[in-house]
Amino acid sequence: MLPYSEQEVLAANVNPSTGLATDYLNLFNEAIMLFEMGLDMPDMAEELADWKKHSYVEHFEKSGFEMKDIVISAYHHAPAELRCDFDDVCERALSVFDSSIDILMSSNLEDEAARADLTERLRDMKALVIEMDSHIHGRADMTKSLQSEVDALF
Repeated sequence: MLPYSEQEVLAANVNPSTGLATDYLNLFNEAIMLFEMGLDMPDMAEELADWKKHSYVEHFEKSGFEMKDIVISAYHHAPAELRCDFDDVCERALSVFDSSIDILMSSNLEDEAARADLTERLRDMKALVIEMDSHIHGRADMTKSLQSEVDALF
């Protein structure tokens, strides 16, 4: 049971059924925006050097978000299986983002193969954000179910 009212939880942008907040995705969306810009303007890639990976709780602890205590508490009170699945996706995302940024920073963007690899990595980064979002909004099981149905066709 959360020590906060549903109104407080909603005001903190927390989904009351999952206990997760979309504000965490800002960390990744910012990196995607800079990554896209870096592909077109290599000087912008340097902005990504400041990007630091943070777990969900670290992100809110370090933020200036005034309702971070509610967000962190809701996360700790989220259903264990849901939180574990979400954490797994976040770990994958943090790893993919970190390595993709490193590769972008050291790539020759005039090399077609390098650009193709980076474009594929960008697609993977976006897909991971969508997957995290599905967990936050309680649609992850539906997504898994649909994928299972598609896989069964082939």
